[in-house]
Amino acid sequence: MYAVISDIHGNLEALEAVLRDVPDGVERIYCLGDVIGYGANPNECCDIVRKMEMPTITGNHDLAVTDLATDLEWFNPVAAAAVLWTRDHLSNENAEFLRSRPRMMQSRDALFVHGSIRDPDEYIINSASAQENLALLKSEYPGVPVCFFGHTHVKTVAPSPNGPVTEAHALDLSANGPYLVNPGSVGQPRDGDTFASYVVAEGSADGGGGPRVTYRFVEYDIKKAQTKIRAAGLPRMLADRLAEGR
Repeated sequence: MYAVISDIHGNLEALEAVLRDVPDGVERIYCLGDVIGYGANPNECCDIVRKMEMPTITGNHDLAVTDLATDLEWFNPVAAAAVLWTRDHLSNENAEFLRSRPRMMQSRDALFVHGSIRDPDEYIINSASAQENLALLKSEYPGVPVCFFGHTHVKTVAPSPNGPVTEAHALDLSANGPYLVNPGSVGQPRDGDTFASYVVAEGSADGGGGPRVTYRFVEYDIKKAQTKIRAAGLPRMLADRLAEGR
């Protein structure tokens, strides 16, 4: 049994709440990237990810902060301001850690990416991009039943065996795969939910096919996270949006 988290974005309160929620029996936690950016605790979040030895992907914000050659024109003004603030506050040790992570990982049973299979910076936001990536998963990674992806901050399963992901529940992905699964965001949800979300995956009952994936939704101290963001001098919008899940 393993867990998959994504898009922590320097939100220490959300990360700590998620880790307290992780069930006994979880042997490993995979992180799909963007450990930093937006939130006021980049070093603390990196320290936790490193200490727990989470297999971790470098997300686009991780690279933007640690690679000074990154063209910030690709970021909106609020995101760019957060990148510059984080550059000033991230330790050299944590910067090197994030910069040296892979952009993709694979285990025996799953593929892990930040944006998509074909492009680490792509947003899978519609059925067309989902279908194209599923086709690539089938052709380039035959036998891999599931690809976990982040980047959009929106809980998604494609194709969805149970309809839209609107509540914490388990999905049996042992048949009719492969599947794309987005666990949602730990530190900055954008699907109208204010709680942190992640998934726990277990092998299929018959030992074949994809895993059984359970979404877990976790309340955390939003006001504390907001207070830290405002006190740090980061754009106030980054604090305000936490209470809206947008």
